[in-house]
Amino acid sequence: MSQVSDILEHNKKFVENKEYEAYLTGRYPAKKTLVITCMDTRLVELLPKAMNFKNGDVKVIKNAGAIISQPFGSVMRSVMVALYELNADEVIVVGHYECGMASLNPDTMIGHIKERGVSEEVLSTLENSGI
Repeated sequence: MSQVSDILEHNKKFVENKEYEAYLTGRYPAKKTLVITCMDTRLVELLPKAMNFKNGDVKVIKNAGAIISQPFGSVMRSVMVALYELNADEVIVVGHYECGMASLNPDTMIGHIKERGVSEEVLSTLENSGI
C-alpha cells in the first residue's frame, strides 16, 4: 500500500505548524564536504552521528552501495555540482559492513524483476544501459 497519503497529510501539518523552520540552513555545506554513501536504511541516522555531521554541514549522495559506476552518470553530475557550484572541496566515500550490494546476485534480481511483470524489452534496455 502506498505511503503517499500519510506523507502528504503529515507534510501539510508540518508546513502549517512551521516545523521546518528548525531545519533551515544555507545552500552551501558548512564543512565544505560531499559524502557519497549507501542508501541502506541503517545509515539514515547512524552515519551523521558517527561522523559528527549536523544539518547543513555536508552534501550527501546516496545510492546502492555508494558506487560511482558511470563517469558521466547522475552520481558524477551531482559530484560536479557539489564541487564546482556548491563550494564543497572534499569528497568522502563511505561504505559499511554487511552492505547488500556486496552479495547481490544479478541473476536473482533479474528473476525478481521478471516476477513483477517487467517486459523482456525493458530488461534488455536496462542491460544495454549498464544497469
